[in-house]
Amino acid sequence: MNPIPERLPLPTAPSRLPRPRAGVLIVVLLLSFVLGLAWLIAGQWQSESSRSALEDLRARSARLHHLDTLLLQLLDAESSVRGYLLTRNPVFLTPYQEGQAELEATLAALRADPWADEGQRQTVEHLAMLVDMRWSLLTQAIERGAPPGTDQPDGGTGKQVTDDIRARILALRAATRAEIAATQDGAFARFADARTMNRVLGASVLALLLVLVVVLYRQDRLRERMAQLLRSENERLHTEVAHRTEELSSLASYLTNAREAEQARLARELHDELGALLTAAKLDAGSIARKLPVETMAPLRSRFDRLLDTLNQGIALKRKVVADLRPPLLSELGLVEALRALADSGDIGEHGGRLALELPEALPEPPAQTALALYRIAQEALTNARRYARATHVGLRLRAEGDELVLEVEDDGVGFDPAARERNRHGLAGMAHRVQMLAGRLDIDSRPGKGTRITARVPFARMH
Repeated sequence: MNPIPERLPLPTAPSRLPRPRAGVLIVVLLLSFVLGLAWLIAGQWQSESSRSALEDLRARSARLHHLDTLLLQLLDAESSVRGYLLTRNPVFLTPYQEGQAELEATLAALRADPWADEGQRQTVEHLAMLVDMRWSLLTQAIERGAPPGTDQPDGGTGKQVTDDIRARILALRAATRAEIAATQDGAFARFADARTMNRVLGASVLALLLVLVVVLYRQDRLRERMAQLLRSENERLHTEVAHRTEELSSLASYLTNAREAEQARLARELHDELGALLTAAKLDAGSIARKLPVETMAPLRSRFDRLLDTLNQGIALKRKVVADLRPPLLSELGLVEALRALADSGDIGEHGGRLALELPEALPEPPAQTALALYRIAQEALTNARRYARATHVGLRLRAEGDELVLEVEDDGVGFDPAARERNRHGLAGMAHRVQMLAGRLDIDSRPGKGTRITARVPFARMH
């Protein structure tokens, strides 16, 4: 902290003090509220339209399934009767005997479908009549021992009815597919309109927010000027500086805790959401590769292998980022094991030196905030030793002394002068602030060419 001068010249008060205007701020807030509400309504409309389109597509897909099922059930019954007539084995009649109830259920589902065209509904009724007719012909064939008219060039009445049924089913399928295509086109059109609306509303909200920031900034500047003009004596200036110093310290504590909390939240989100997505994508890719025919998969094998390799790299990168944001060993195994893992985090200096550890075998686990602060201090000290100290040996020690927990990091690097004030020593300032947050003490012992020893002492209540 820079020293405060003994006396500072007081500013001269102007004849008029500017007054911030609240009308513009109120208007901007009201417009932001209106645009936000419009944005919410637009999003709700988009959601409802998308849901409606999906329901239509699901209903028409079910209709296609029923049509395919109807044709398949009829063909199974015909094959059953044909097998019985050829072999006279009653076993072949099982699909025919069980198929009538299934056919009736499928026809009932088609009749219950909300057909948009009355002509399609009539086609369904005619289709049901043809199915009954074909079933009657199959029954007559079983009773007579042979289907009538099979020796005719056109295959007889049964084949003609089946061909008519197939043609009507294909016509209904084509009409249904056309409806699906129309529904998709309409959904894409609504999506494009909604996207344009979202862009317009989003740009408007951002513009209003920018105006709001400018207004607040101007008002803040006006308040600052008025505060400066109202200071009338040097003692009040010293009091104000001390007060601001306390606020900055409190803000730094808040920002430190907020940063750790945000890192923990990001780590959880990456582990839960991104990890699940990457793993699912990897499993899906492997499943697709296994299910594709060999002749289809052969030209795509290299791409699938590259895709799986990319997914594995993404999973590994996710794990590394999560470990950097929030060390899992600290929350799972405690401070001692987390510090022990730092020995494997990398070499020391250009000569590949290692980290020497002196950690207690048994130590009651300190509070989470204390453990995190000491772990971050150790990380920062080791980072400084690797990047700047050019050390070949670093020792890390943790011990309990009375009611204090002591963390000590010592290296044989180039050292520095702690009394020299340099603006870029934010790491040391961060260590000192973390210790101060815990009502502890940070000692830095270093000289140029003599290495550095950093000692952090924090209160530690032993559990008996």
